Amino acid sequence: MRDDPYVGDALAQVILRMTSELDPTAVLRAVVAGLVDELDAALARIWLLEPGASSLHLVASAGLSTSTHGAHSEIPVGGLKIGAIAATRAPVCTNEVRSDPRIENKQWVEREGLRAFAGYPLQFRDELLGVLGLFSRRALESDEFERLGTFAAQAAIAIKNARLFEETAKLSRRLQDENSVLKEELRDARPARPILGRSPAIRDALQRLERVAASDTTVLLHGETGTGKELFARALHETSARSHRSLVKVNCAAISPTLIESELFGHEKGAFTNALQRHRGRFELADGGTLFLDEIGELSIEAQAKLLRVLQEHELERVGGTQTIRVDVRIVCATNRDLAADVRDRRFRSDLFYRINVFAIHVPPLRERRSDVPLLASAILAELGRRLGRHVDGIEPDAMASLCAYDWPGNVRELENAIERAVIVASGPRLTIDDFADFGGAFASVGGDTEPPTDAPTNAAREGSLRGRLAAYEREILEDALRRAKGNQTEAARLLSVSRATLQYRMRRCGL
Repeated sequence: MRDDPYVGDALAQVILRMTSELDPTAVLRAVVAGLVDELDAALARIWLLEPGASSLHLVASAGLSTSTHGAHSEIPVGGLKIGAIAATRAPVCTNEVRSDPRIENKQWVEREGLRAFAGYPLQFRDELLGVLGLFSRRALESDEFERLGTFAAQAAIAIKNARLFEETAKLSRRLQDENSVLKEELRDARPARPILGRSPAIRDALQRLERVAASDTTVLLHGETGTGKELFARALHETSARSHRSLVKVNCAAISPTLIESELFGHEKGAFTNALQRHRGRFELADGGTLFLDEIGELSIEAQAKLLRVLQEHELERVGGTQTIRVDVRIVCATNRDLAADVRDRRFRSDLFYRINVFAIHVPPLRERRSDVPLLASAILAELGRRLGRHVDGIEPDAMASLCAYDWPGNVRELENAIERAVIVASGPRLTIDDFADFGGAFASVGGDTEPPTDAPTNAAREGSLRGRLAAYEREILEDALRRAKGNQTEAARLLSVSRATLQYRMRRCGL
């Protein structure tokens, strides 16, 4: 360093340079470079302390061709001279580095001809950001030490401002990306519906959901298409501690294999043709929340390998990037494939399968929960009434029995479509069997004057004609309603949305 007037002017130049920077890294470089270039310091270094950490990390160094020689990249608070400055938040200034016991490497000091050391805590209000240290080849005056202390305080303000700007910019980008995701959901999604059902199959699935929802455990939902796996994923998210953050959905079957990596992990500007700007992937958007990977069995082997790394390491790199980005994401996967068979056939990686199959939930098909059809149909009718502006009082018993008898290969989604078509073509206040004619031949043979047997249907009837299956499932529905009503026929009729006389008539037909 030089005489006092110059020191004052030089410090002012460094302060002007560092306060004009908004990038934290650029601020740090401006501080150490300015101390070396403008103030003729032999060496300047900055260690930063991250919030909640117990050690300082060397983040910037300038001066001396051997500036990293002897430097501790990590120093615990309270250890060595730098750690002592952080612990006490008091500066250390000396012109006797060759004899001062706080200066460790005497050989390096002698070789470089160093005379003075000044170390200052970088503190913003009550928050300790780090430590600034510098060496000089000449002795420093007391007023120089004092001005350097003032400079350190201003450097701390510049570092804090840059950090706040960076955090604000990150939050702004995150909100923009989350807004885009929400707009996509609003365009594509129907209103969310609760998981309805009282059947043993759906109760078992809901019990498993309740057991795992509060944890961060990875969940694999497996079931046929249209069974409501997305509803289960949403319920897992909304009943977890992550419900205040985003649920981000990715349909792996709907994205081209060439784009899935960019969609999941993001890409940098110029990473490939048409990559005109940086793109944050779904993992980054879901940071702190839940990522729902639907149809995960459709991922290519290459994408599976990259997904496995993120699940294991909790970090990723954007396509075309070199920066490692840590993510905190709860994974929920869904598939309608037999992944265990795909593993045996080498279509799905076994290590990824074991990673996602931590806790499995079977979402039952509609044919395994036929007693839930009336409840689902009632909810679908109410939703359609709001959406189509058309009020329908209910579904006639014979039509409802037909709905319960059908196998529904498309599950709840197919049921929704069938009821919507019936509502559109219906002319009366309630849906009849004729209103479902456009659905196909499934219900065409139901009706007529021939009554089903009055006694309980046999197994042959269950496995035979539609009329026999209809009688079996009509009896099953009546028995379920009477059981839930504890034998009270008036209550059972209310549950089935029919009159008590109609209930008694149906009971006589089924031999009840």
